[in-house]
Amino acid sequence: MQEEVPALRPAVISALRQQLRGQILEPHEGGYLPSRRVWNAAISRRPAAIVVCADAEDIALAVRIAADHHLAVTVRGGGHNVAGRAVADGQLMLDLSRMRHVEVYAERRMVAVQGGALWHDVDVATAKQGLATTGGLVSGTGVGGLTLGGGAGWLMRRYGLACDNLLAAGVVLADGRFVRASADEHADLYWGLRGGAGALGVVTSFEFQLHPLRQVLAGLVVRPATEARQALGVFRDFAATAPDEFCGMTVLANAPPLPFLDAGWHGRPVVISVVCWCGDPAAGERVIAPLRQFGRPLTDHIGPMPYVQWQHMQDGSAPPGRCQYWKTANFSHLPDATLDILTAALDDLPSQHSELHVQHMGGAVARIAPADTAFSNRGAQFFVNLIGATPWAEDFAQLRERVRKLHGQIAPQAMRTLMPNFSNQDDDVAAYSDLMHAEPLAALRRRYDPAGMFTPR
Repeated sequence: MQEEVPALRPAVISALRQQLRGQILEPHEGGYLPSRRVWNAAISRRPAAIVVCADAEDIALAVRIAADHHLAVTVRGGGHNVAGRAVADGQLMLDLSRMRHVEVYAERRMVAVQGGALWHDVDVATAKQGLATTGGLVSGTGVGGLTLGGGAGWLMRRYGLACDNLLAAGVVLADGRFVRASADEHADLYWGLRGGAGALGVVTSFEFQLHPLRQVLAGLVVRPATEARQALGVFRDFAATAPDEFCGMTVLANAPPLPFLDAGWHGRPVVISVVCWCGDPAAGERVIAPLRQFGRPLTDHIGPMPYVQWQHMQDGSAPPGRCQYWKTANFSHLPDATLDILTAALDDLPSQHSELHVQHMGGAVARIAPADTAFSNRGAQFFVNLIGATPWAEDFAQLRERVRKLHGQIAPQAMRTLMPNFSNQDDDVAAYSDLMHAEPLAALRRRYDPAGMFTPR
């Protein structure tokens, strides 16, 4: 039997309904159930009510009313966060999904993005002008959550993380005031928004730096599982000296039904080298050759393509509606022992749909001084994401335990900090930050949100 959600006081509902341009959904109303769902089907939480905001004024109104009535608030942009932090039991959820407008200022190489936009919205709009910025690896990811958590993407080694390209943000604070955060205005808040994992206010808009880019050299090389250990080693060693224009990962998984892969391999364990080169194509062909010229590839599907097309290529591997459980680990270097553990895990993945991702950073990410932003992982050269996924809810408990067990094997060799965007609901939020960043972030939250309205609970 579904647990009953505590009702909001009539005064709260009345105040919202009288002034809201958007819509408020209570648990008994028809649109409530689909609106509370997020990308991860393992998350099933019931907010006290959902405020579907039409604009920044709606957000400010809802926050003021929540503050007056001592209500905790969550914010939903894309709803793609695996931990499901967009929704919480008994709290007021602000749904920004109607706020997806994107305006490109080509002459200034800047894009203004509403707080509920997805990376699909940004990539499509900027591609028309031959411009781009670092965005998520899956186009349905929300701009807000990804940026506030740092924002790894295919362009990060050349142009920095999403948060490194953030020029300014419009923010509704916990008292309902609207402020602009930039290097010149509320600079402390601007610092915290860039990779501090949020909980400082509701970001109603973002302004990002853009870069000239139309095409990339990108694609996949798929090899049998017997070549997994070699592929991991080659990738690790290659990444150590790779130019900034290169970004890649190695994926251990059961082969998806790729149209360019022999159907006999679909569903069988493979190792996939995923590459993206955002510089001169001829130079890229020469540079990435070592990743293509070893072993016996089952298929090599790498070539020039529009960047916006590449940004949508991984969507099929991350559909909504699966139960997801992830664990993440950062590494200053990848020990042989870690590669051995991951290789062995390929023969017995946590589920048919699970994937193990090994990705590198460095480049422009590492050249930004750690103190300049709230992002705590500048020293990580690699991060490993254990992506547990199943379409069957009854299998979730076992999946979770298997992912945890595998993480327990690699964690002793890893750094202590975590990537906010890849962490699960049972990860310690304090572990997002190192000692350099933890106290300044805590002080910011005490200043901008003294009652803890936006603090994850």
